[in-house]
Amino acid sequence: MRTFFLASLAVVAALLVLPSDAQSQSRFFPLGTDATLECTWDDVENPDDIKLVKWTYKGKRLREGKRYEYSREGNSHRLLIKNVQKKDKGTYFCSPKVNTDQELADGQFVVSVGKAKLPNAPDPREINLSEGGTGSLNCNYAEAKERYGLKQYWTYNGEKIRDSESATPVHEGSETQYRTYSDDQGRDWLALSNVDVDGAGTYMCNYKYPDKQIFSMQFDVNVAELRGPADVVRNVTVNEDRYTQSLSCDLSGLADAGISSYRWEKDGEVVSNETDPGRITLLEDGMQKTLEIDDLNSEDHSGVYRCIAELPYYPVALRFNVVVEPSQKERDFAPWSQWSSCDRQGKKYRFRTCVADGCSDYYGFVYEVETAMCNEGM
Repeated sequence: MRTFFLASLAVVAALLVLPSDAQSQSRFFPLGTDATLECTWDDVENPDDIKLVKWTYKGKRLREGKRYEYSREGNSHRLLIKNVQKKDKGTYFCSPKVNTDQELADGQFVVSVGKAKLPNAPDPREINLSEGGTGSLNCNYAEAKERYGLKQYWTYNGEKIRDSESATPVHEGSETQYRTYSDDQGRDWLALSNVDVDGAGTYMCNYKYPDKQIFSMQFDVNVAELRGPADVVRNVTVNEDRYTQSLSCDLSGLADAGISSYRWEKDGEVVSNETDPGRITLLEDGMQKTLEIDDLNSEDHSGVYRCIAELPYYPVALRFNVVVEPSQKERDFAPWSQWSSCDRQGKKYRFRTCVADGCSDYYGFVYEVETAMCNEGM
């Protein structure tokens, strides 16, 4: 006796597994997306008994190539249709061939193609920011973005603004800066900093579908002209010969003020441990925040450093006006001696002595030795 099994159908792109007794399904795919049709025969004990599955459309067998891909996993066989177009609508069949006496039913899909069905846009969201402060806009459309391969972009007052991972002016004439990024959960963010009243306006988070439709979320950003206290200023002058300088910022006095975040900036740019690896290090000990500079360099490290704490209505900052003076060794030390003869290890030496007053206190030594290999040609 021959046993007859019905095919179980599923459409992977729609995350839908059809009932096991289904023979035909009508499926819709948006223009420009990739569509996956899946046929599964659950009652086949050995997946290898299904020798092959032939996919046909309008009476013609579909061959793998630029438009179509086959794949299988266990008893499930799939057809991937790339970049679906209107010409792809119609009826598709999956016809199995087996190595046993089982008789498996064909699967059938009736595919329609058209413009994507967009959800209703949410009401505009009002965002109130304070002048000189920061803010973030985010839109969570991750599932549709991934499923349909959507392109995301931001606009300000109807004008497209380019993606930027670094602080970029929103428009000419405003101090407001922005940067764009996506987080691990697929949400898209527009981070605003140094906000001023000229940065207020309508921001839109937009998703463009392959069929040219656009889904948008609107943010109406208001900026209140509020000013926090002036920076507390410390002037720091240090010489390259000191090698290391630490800037300390004690935020314990603001513990009850509602600090939402803190950051370090240098000349208006956010500083992190990736800014100058090995030379600039950010340290934390509770409310004590420290920026440590190693291998001091007059050109690289002079500037205005700010330890900024974001409060509910405005930021407060401790500012360090740092001046790194060039090395004074050439002035304070006598000329180098002649190189010594080479020793048994192939090394040579030369010496110089500090001749300025207070050398021991300033440098911690008064006598400097330089070593070189004899083959270095010094």
